[in-house]
Amino acid sequence: MVGVPQPPRRRAASSASRPLDMQFGLEGRVALVTGAGSGIGRAVAHALAAEGVIVHCADRSPEAGAAAVAGNRTMQALTMDVTDPASVDAGMQTILAKGALDILVTSAGILKTGPISASTPEDWDAVEQVNLRGVLHCARAVIGPMSARKSGRIINIASVSAFRGGGALGNVLYGVTKAGVAALTMGLARELGPAGITVNAIAPAVTATAMTVAQLDPAMQAAILRRIPIGRLAEPDDTAALAVFLASDRAAFITGTIIPVDGGFLTS
Repeated sequence: MVGVPQPPRRRAASSASRPLDMQFGLEGRVALVTGAGSGIGRAVAHALAAEGVIVHCADRSPEAGAAAVAGNRTMQALTMDVTDPASVDAGMQTILAKGALDILVTSAGILKTGPISASTPEDWDAVEQVNLRGVLHCARAVIGPMSARKSGRIINIASVSAFRGGGALGNVLYGVTKAGVAALTMGLARELGPAGITVNAIAPAVTATAMTVAQLDPAMQAAILRRIPIGRLAEPDDTAALAVFLASDRAAFITGTIIPVDGGFLTS
């Protein structure tokens, strides 16, 4: 963390190191996780792998993808740029050549900070292409294969900023893209439900990843913590645990939801 002490809490063993327990009936299923080279995406990928899922870890950085899968035989690195439909389609073909795809988690994202008055059209293009258009490209790529099997799980990573038009850290541009992810999630759920595909989104609060912590000074972090009743930042494993549940058959009747993982931030 950045200079502000947080209350101690009991920590579960990292999903990358704990033994397989496979309590969610996911063993042998196949997942594609975007943005899996770091942060929330990496945590989700490892949590799914701990449940016996074969995980394709997609990242536009080959080095980050390779590092994410190191030492785990059920995880495979996949270089993919979610802003490029051709790259997404090529990645899907690589996955489908080996079998089916059961789960898509769209975690790739970038952050923009600062006032909207200081933003540029290029800032909007950058954040929209990754955070919103990238989700759409990936969803479109899996609809056909999942519909053919009458089964699938799509889990999008939104943000509490979707509810606030920008969050405690992300600016208006970021909030707009995450609100778009929420709307896309609900629309896809309505459209794809008859095909046996559920679509949900997770909306984390400010999460302790390299991308976000780099933006925080001690005063900013203290201000954020004052608005979170639980008294700490979110951690990647908080989101990963919910993603595993939503990927499982236990969540078969849950679709079209945007679920906050925010320590009570939205109540403040």
